[in-house]
Amino acid sequence: MKLSRRVLTILGILVAIVPVSWAYTSIQLSIARSKGVFDTPEQGITAMVDKAYAPDRTVKILYAGTNSTDGSQPHVWYVIAEVRASARADGSELQKNGCDAPGSFFLQTKQGWVPVPEEALPGFMGFWMKIFGMAGDGQRTPSTSWKTNQEPDFCQ
Repeated sequence: MKLSRRVLTILGILVAIVPVSWAYTSIQLSIARSKGVFDTPEQGITAMVDKAYAPDRTVKILYAGTNSTDGSQPHVWYVIAEVRASARADGSELQKNGCDAPGSFFLQTKQGWVPVPEEALPGFMGFWMKIFGMAGDGQRTPSTSWKTNQEPDFCQ
């Protein structure tokens, strides 16, 4: 009797995971779409930078590629930019040498790439997007590769 109750409890929990994951992923994608849908992740980070920095900014994409080391989630990308400007849009100073290095996750949906903050669990979302058929095809090779001689300390 105790064993069957445990088995039913475990099965009930497993059955609940799927609809909760679908709902979470769907809600987070809806929020992300409201922030913009882009043809490329680079266009997405550029749009984010345009809103966050003074008009005299210069932007250089340092990396734009899959977040998975083995390329298993080609629809989950991370993009890092280097921004040089006199100030942020709110007037605050930049980090180092008049430079910031913002980064953001982007997930490819069937409609295009959407920005997703790290706290929304983009890897988790990417897994369920693939399961539920919400993911775009993605791309396994980076559009901007990390250069082998590139320093990991940004804004040199």
